[in-house]
Amino acid sequence: MFRKPWRFMEWLFRLRYGKSAEFVLGDVMEEYTIGGKSRWWVCRQLWSTYGPAPAALSIRKEKQEQMTWPIGNEIRYAARTLSRNPGFAALAIVTIALGVGGNAAIFSLLNAVALRPLPVPDSGQLVSVYQIFQGKRSRSVMGEESMFSVEEYRTYRDTNHVFTGIVAYSPFLEATLGGETPHEYLGTYGSCNYFDLLGEAPAIGRGFLPSDCAAAGSGAVVVLSHDLWRDRFSSDPDFAGKAVILNGTPFTVVGVAQPAFHGTEAAYSYFWVPFTAEPVLAARNGAKVYGNANMSWLSLIGKLKPGEAMAHVRADLAVIAARIDRQYPGRSTTLAIDTATFASLPEARGIVMGVGAVILTAVAMVLLIVCANLANLLLARAVGRQKEIAIRLAVGATRAQLVRQLITESLLVALVGGAVGCAASFAAFGAILRSIQSHLPREVPQFHLQTGPDWRVLAYSLAITIVTGMGFGLVPALRATKIDLQGASKRPRGFLRGGLVGAQVAVCMTLLIAAGLLLHALYDAQNVDPGFQMKDTLTVAFHLDGMNYETARATEFQRQLLEAAAALPGVDAVAQARVTPLSDNHVGYGGLTPSGSTQERNAEVNVVSPGYFSMLHLPIVRGREFRNGETNAAIVTESTARRWWGGADAIGQTIRVDSSPISQVVVVGVARDAQISHLGRSNDTYVYFTASPEDQSHLQLLVHSRLNQQAAIRRLVHRLDPNLALDIAPLEDNLKWWRTPVSIAGALAGSLGALALLIALLGIYGVAAFMAGRRVREIGIRMALGADAAAVQQLILRQSMLPVLIGAVLGIAGCAAVSKVLSGILFGLSAYDPLAFVGVPILLIGCAALASHLPARRASRIDPVHALRHE
Repeated sequence: MFRKPWRFMEWLFRLRYGKSAEFVLGDVMEEYTIGGKSRWWVCRQLWSTYGPAPAALSIRKEKQEQMTWPIGNEIRYAARTLSRNPGFAALAIVTIALGVGGNAAIFSLLNAVALRPLPVPDSGQLVSVYQIFQGKRSRSVMGEESMFSVEEYRTYRDTNHVFTGIVAYSPFLEATLGGETPHEYLGTYGSCNYFDLLGEAPAIGRGFLPSDCAAAGSGAVVVLSHDLWRDRFSSDPDFAGKAVILNGTPFTVVGVAQPAFHGTEAAYSYFWVPFTAEPVLAARNGAKVYGNANMSWLSLIGKLKPGEAMAHVRADLAVIAARIDRQYPGRSTTLAIDTATFASLPEARGIVMGVGAVILTAVAMVLLIVCANLANLLLARAVGRQKEIAIRLAVGATRAQLVRQLITESLLVALVGGAVGCAASFAAFGAILRSIQSHLPREVPQFHLQTGPDWRVLAYSLAITIVTGMGFGLVPALRATKIDLQGASKRPRGFLRGGLVGAQVAVCMTLLIAAGLLLHALYDAQNVDPGFQMKDTLTVAFHLDGMNYETARATEFQRQLLEAAAALPGVDAVAQARVTPLSDNHVGYGGLTPSGSTQERNAEVNVVSPGYFSMLHLPIVRGREFRNGETNAAIVTESTARRWWGGADAIGQTIRVDSSPISQVVVVGVARDAQISHLGRSNDTYVYFTASPEDQSHLQLLVHSRLNQQAAIRRLVHRLDPNLALDIAPLEDNLKWWRTPVSIAGALAGSLGALALLIALLGIYGVAAFMAGRRVREIGIRMALGADAAAVQQLILRQSMLPVLIGAVLGIAGCAAVSKVLSGILFGLSAYDPLAFVGVPILLIGCAALASHLPARRASRIDPVHALRHE
């Protein structure tokens, strides 16, 4: 029957220990035979240990010393163990892939925007330089305060000892490219070493020469982006040397950029001009920008000399900053110097890193739920492996070796799941970006980001994968090996599993309430009543200030356009405004002094024409609207009137306006509070002024008509000025500026919340089923003594729902503590919205009760006779 003696020993061992013998005979035996011992010797020693001669345990120490656990063997054994449990392995891998993949995708986006160096040659040698002011200062700004003036740029360029060169540039230049179809594009002002220092030689023609930057107003040359050259000029290979019209001024095309180069900002730049062309190209008092030594409008990028340390760079530039500060007593400047990225600007970097931290925290919470859920699965699985672990301890393995082996299994699952998740996220990253961009308002510029993973993304993904594997594997491994050989059959207590379930529910509750707040805010934004009429109103935007329109010419153009638009069929009202309602364009003013006060006040202002309020059905609650020809009148909102004059009547009060041709204006009306500037806020300090001749080049047209007159209005403007770029859209489109952020955030939070809910419910169901399975014999005894099915269900539900309820309370408290973070995009919705804080807990607890009820119902149907025989 047995041709080899050890086959007989294997048969006896299986007969005695059943399935638990498979581990020893299939795996531990292999480890011994690798060490040179025969299978017969192993069988004989095992039989001596577990058979009728327990005294043979004295050989345990010897076998322990002979036994080795090389990492390769541990990995092979972990792979074999997982292959015997394909369901558990598949569930764990998919769960980890979702958690790690989501984290990797979000970090990839954050890395592409704020951490990855610019996509240019030698990007590791490029550093951005910005300044942060403290103390007494008065500074002009066109962009952000942390930028530099031309004079400051030249000082840093000529007196530093750490750079081979410094580039100055000013992004987001809006200019109209003339032609048969005038169109507005974003461009960049650059110093004349822009292309040379960045190592981006144009594909056609040349970059800028020193002669292009000889003096203010010189340099009427332009380098086009490859996309603009291809789409607008049909990839004409001989286009260099020809002229194009930018803001009504001829510029000579000297080059076409490389196809992959789009500038030093995430937003596409379609052309580049020397910064000396600013006084010519920008008609908004351009000489006061380029020639102003105290004007913030240029960003700086320096290229390090070989071997320069960042500490030396900071010390060298700090000396220059202190020298400049001496020209402005009371001012102190510190410099922000770091590797140049798309988000080097301190103001932008703060926003990007803040938003990124919030989103990363949200996806990390999902990963935390994944870890808790898998830890619970491993705890349940460890119960079935207690005999296996006892056998391994008996044959000489130490607890440390067993913990290491169990951790190896967890890490192997985590690495496979992490690899799958990262591969999926990297493959989908480009599609995610395109989807995000497609849902942004049309006014948002195109952006370019490097979507491929770099070492930062790979290191981050590997780190969170290892942390995940350790996170869900360590505690179950320690718990599973904390047994003695005589007590392997005892039922473990469930405090740890209950605690893990409570943690899952707490995190899930936080995510779901946040999603509920955002979705409620999105619903409100879709159905908002801003306090004025938006329907059937068109906004007609053009930029006369960028087309060198003088005051008289701008006034005449606006007059002719108003008359022609008002005469169109179906048009019942026209008006002008510098800022259209809810356009997210804001004009602030800090030099307003209301009568009865000596203190200057800050307010948001708008310049509008007569008929603006009646066309928008924005009520004037006291006083009247503007009249034709008025130049010294103002209308304030109700909140502004209360804030400035208290209970006194605002009509007839005056406002002194500094730096204005009209030094004092009279309040002729009080408008009802409305959500004019910010969606969800109607109590801002807001003042309307009448449009003066100097304002005509900045005004936009509003047309109210029940007929679609976009084509007719476009023909009117083209007839008045064929080179003027035009943007016509329904006024209701302005709501997209406000709906888009909350819709993206709501979709992300909703997806994460749904995923967290699914994982948490699986964990709750699994724990409830496990507890019911472990108490089969107890349930049989209870039912044999007279307990009915309802009592059994209540027993299981009570034990399952207790950690759920505790976790729900903790989750509500946690979300209440952090919900203020979302207040900026809730559009007036309370951060403690009752619908979210009551409805979401009811939903989650109801789903958890259902998940717990199914195992409880199954347990209540157990046959008592069968249960009493259950081992």
